[in-house]
Amino acid sequence: MTPAPPTQTIVDRLVSKSGAVDAEAAIRQQARGLIEQYRAAFADAEMPVDMEVLASLRGITKSDLPPVHSDDAELTPDGAGGVEYRVNPDRPETRQRFSVAHEIAHTFFPGYQTKTWCRTDAKYRRRDNPNEFVEMLCDIGASELLMPLQWFATDILAVATAEQLLALARTYHASREAVLRRFAEAHPRAVAAVFFSWKLKPVEYGTVGRLDQLNLLGLNPEEEACQAKKLRIDYTIPSGPFQHAGHFFPEDKSVANDGPLYTAATTGRGCAGEWDLDLGPAAGRYRIIAIPVWTAAGEYGPKGENAVAAILEPVTLSRQKKKARQDTHPPLF
Repeated sequence: MTPAPPTQTIVDRLVSKSGAVDAEAAIRQQARGLIEQYRAAFADAEMPVDMEVLASLRGITKSDLPPVHSDDAELTPDGAGGVEYRVNPDRPETRQRFSVAHEIAHTFFPGYQTKTWCRTDAKYRRRDNPNEFVEMLCDIGASELLMPLQWFATDILAVATAEQLLALARTYHASREAVLRRFAEAHPRAVAAVFFSWKLKPVEYGTVGRLDQLNLLGLNPEEEACQAKKLRIDYTIPSGPFQHAGHFFPEDKSVANDGPLYTAATTGRGCAGEWDLDLGPAAGRYRIIAIPVWTAAGEYGPKGENAVAAILEPVTLSRQKKKARQDTHPPLF
C-alpha cells in the first residue's frame, strides 16, 4: 500500500484541487457537490438525508465490524482498493449519523484510501495542528451533509420558539448541539449559538473546595465547590453578521439564575423570550431560545440544573462593543 502523505499535504492538495480560497471553503464545496448528486438521484428527496446512500455515492461500504481505533467511527481500507466505514452501534442515532457524515467527509481529501481515519471527540480543535485541523474540516463537512443549506437555510427562518428549534433537530435527525451550531452559522441575522455549563470561575479552581481548608458554612469541600458553580459560557458560534457587528461574548462569563436560560436549566424544557443579560462588553437585551442539553454526571448545577445551549439575538446593547476577537479554540460544527 502506498504510504499516506503528510496531513498538511492532503489539506493543501484539497484546496489546490478545488480552486477554493481556503480549506474550509474547499470542504464545503465538496460536501455541497455531494448533496447535489443526492438531489439529482432523488428528485423528491426530503429530510433527513440518508447517510448510507451518501456513503454509497462515494463508493464507501458499511462494515458490520465495530470501530477498532475510535469510540465513534472510523474509515478504513477494505483490502480491495476501496474503503469501508465502521460505526459504534451503541451510540445514539444522531451521533452515529454525524459520525458517518464525518467519515464521508474524509473521502474529500486526496489519498484517503491509504490509511485508517478515526473520528475523535473534542470540544475544540487546534488549527495549528494539521491532524486536528483535518478533523475540524470533517466536522464542517459533516454539518453540510446532515443539514444541507438548500433546505436548512429556509427552515431556520421560521424558528422563533424552543419547540420549533427542537422540531428542527427532529426533522434533520441531528443532535441539539449540531443544530444550534448550524443554525448560527447559516443565519442571515446577527445571532449566536452559545453553550453554557455549570462551573467555577477560572480563578476559583484550586481555591474553592480544597480538602485542606474549612469554610464558614460547614460545607464539605465537594459541596462547597458545587454550591459555588454558576452557569457560564463555554463557547460561542457566531453568525457572519454577528461577527461583522463586532459583538463578543467573554468565555466563562456567568449569567444570573433567572430568565429563559435558567428556566431551561431547571425545568429540563425549552424556553424562549426576551431578557436582559449582563454579558460584559455585549450586555443588553436579547431574544433568547434556550434548550437543555446533555449534562455529564458531576457537571450539574448546585440544585441539579442541566447545561444549556441557546440562540441569542441582540435587541438593544447597553455597553460599548469591543473589537471582535478571533477565537483561539475553533469549536466543532
